[in-house]
Amino acid sequence: MASSQQDQAGSQASRVPPKQPKFVKDAPDPKPKNLVIRPPGDFLWVDYQDDKSQGRELSRSKQAFVRTRHHRMRREKQLQQLKSPSDSCPTPTTPSHAPITKSSRTTTRRVPVSKDKDESRSAQKRCPSEQSSLIVNSIEAGVLDGGPALAVAINQNPNIYFHHYKIHSSRACFPLCSSGVVLWFWQKALEDPALMQIKLSISASHRAAILESCGAPPDMIRKPAQDALRLRVGTIKSVQELLQNKAKIYADSTIFVISHLIVAEGMEGNIEAVEAHINGLEKIVAGAGGMEAIDYGILSMVYSCVFVRGMINRAPPALYMCSKFQNRVFKESAFFKLNCRFTKLSKINKLGTSFFNSTWSKDIPPMFKSIISLFQQLVTYYESLDIVFAEPMSVENDCLLFLGYRLLALPHQCSLSPFQETIRLTILAYASVRVWSFYGMPCLESLVESLRESLYESLHIIRNTATDLLFWVLFIGSLASRGMECHPWFLTRLVDAADQLLLDGWDSAVPVLEKFFFVCRDKDEPARELWTAAFR
Repeated sequence: MASSQQDQAGSQASRVPPKQPKFVKDAPDPKPKNLVIRPPGDFLWVDYQDDKSQGRELSRSKQAFVRTRHHRMRREKQLQQLKSPSDSCPTPTTPSHAPITKSSRTTTRRVPVSKDKDESRSAQKRCPSEQSSLIVNSIEAGVLDGGPALAVAINQNPNIYFHHYKIHSSRACFPLCSSGVVLWFWQKALEDPALMQIKLSISASHRAAILESCGAPPDMIRKPAQDALRLRVGTIKSVQELLQNKAKIYADSTIFVISHLIVAEGMEGNIEAVEAHINGLEKIVAGAGGMEAIDYGILSMVYSCVFVRGMINRAPPALYMCSKFQNRVFKESAFFKLNCRFTKLSKINKLGTSFFNSTWSKDIPPMFKSIISLFQQLVTYYESLDIVFAEPMSVENDCLLFLGYRLLALPHQCSLSPFQETIRLTILAYASVRVWSFYGMPCLESLVESLRESLYESLHIIRNTATDLLFWVLFIGSLASRGMECHPWFLTRLVDAADQLLLDGWDSAVPVLEKFFFVCRDKDEPARELWTAAFR
């Protein structure tokens, strides 16, 4: 079989004029004469007579061809599965999960988690220091791009950002979603070049932030940072073209792209750009018939951009919370439907209890206390994902967005004291680093700075009223501010608060933190490293 193929290759090669050989694309040196032509298909033609010499350049070319073809076929198979209607991912608008039946879901025994799900969930809870060993080597050599060709020239292969989005960014943005929902979002990007560009821009920004927080060389950080900007500029040009098209200006796809653009600008802390885009988005939403007329999946992205904007701007949320989105959260959310009857880990039985049984908790406004109660349930659900008896769905992430929206709107709906405002900002910071993974992003830096400004007013009151609360606030502030200029400010006051509580080790600190919002995970290196750095 091999001999016949080689004879055929030799006969084909003999027909080609030897003086004008065509070489394999990307071949480093055009001198070897034994390479004849590489068609765009699945074949590499070589001169059989010269092949016996097994020259180094020929050997390398054949190995590269085989490796590239293998990776390309695997990538094409994955893309076909992604695009195939029969294998398409469940959209947020029409969840494909079967109803919970007595035989399949009500059992009280622990449901074993597959290895893939275990790895996925552990990856969701990684922080930059844990990702540093994975991020640089996460791309396989020779894999073709995961999407269409880009109109914007960038420094690195777009495939790098495609993989980074799949492995890191998607889990940072949608921590409570199943992988199917993430694939649904990516499938939308495959259909829209502008959406593809902005998703890759978000991925590049996130990659640059993680590399910077890991102490990577400046050159390595600069490339994704520049690519993020170029891709974002390319998206803006595409949006401008959409706005000139009367048939597309009020389409859901236009709203979807602009929402992503606001998220990208907000993650970079570009408040002026965010405000300009959000004003335009408000007009488009109004022209499209209001929030109620928008598809569920698009609404999720709209409220994502509202939350990111709220991290860098204390103004009221730009877009109202529509009843369509709110009703879906309460009707379909797993932890609302189950009423938190899923098994709780012993280490989180006391989660958030100090917000309800402390002397100072009596002064918390009822509206704020109800939000804290819901957030307590959500954190319990998130930290218990390995043992819950319901598959994570897009609505769980919508629930997180809903509570984030309520926290952002709270100071504009009721009067909060400086004491209570500090608690609100700390809960937002906790959600941003322990549920979402916004480590190193400029938007998180804006939120942390707001927390520090709030502490200027409330520090003395909290220290005299609740030292354990102050310890939790400063711990979350220290955790969120790693790598920032304000980090020593939080760390110094954290040490003072620990001394007042007579905490002599990490094991004695964890019970104090758990009475608020904190869960010590099995491999919680960031928190332990923070404690070690503060008290060494």
